[in-house]
Amino acid sequence: HDGWANHFKAFGEKNVDDILKDYIEASEITVFNHADGSHNKYQGLAGAADFFKGLFESLSDCSDLAAPIIQVEEAADGKAGQVFLVWKCPASGYERATDTFIFNSEGKITRQNIAVHHMTAAAI
Repeated sequence: HDGWANHFKAFGEKNVDDILKDYIEASEITVFNHADGSHNKYQGLAGAADFFKGLFESLSDCSDLAAPIIQVEEAADGKAGQVFLVWKCPASGYERATDTFIFNSEGKITRQNIAVHHMTAAAI
C-alpha cells in the first residue's frame, strides 16, 4: 500500500520526481493504444521519466478524471503485490484506460502494463 499511495499521490500532483521513487532500473512500462494501434515500451528510470512527462503533458484537462476501479493486492506468501486500475479522462482524450502494476518485495513497480483508448487533439 505504501508504494501505491506514493504513486497515486504523485500522479495526482503530476510530479515526475516523486513518481520515479516507485520505479527501479529494472522497471518496464508497456503501453498499447487501441485508438491508433501504437505500442510503446519504456525501460528503467529514464524510460519511466519520459513516459510520465509525456503522459502528464497529454493530460491537459483533468476535470473529468475518474478511477472507478482501484484494486490493491498486497504481496503475500511469495506472491508479488499488484494493482489493477481502471480510469478515464475524456476531457484529455482518454476515453478508457486500464493499468496493471506488479511490485517487487521492496514495494517498487517492476512492470506496468497499460491499455488505453486515447485520441489525440488532432484526431478528435
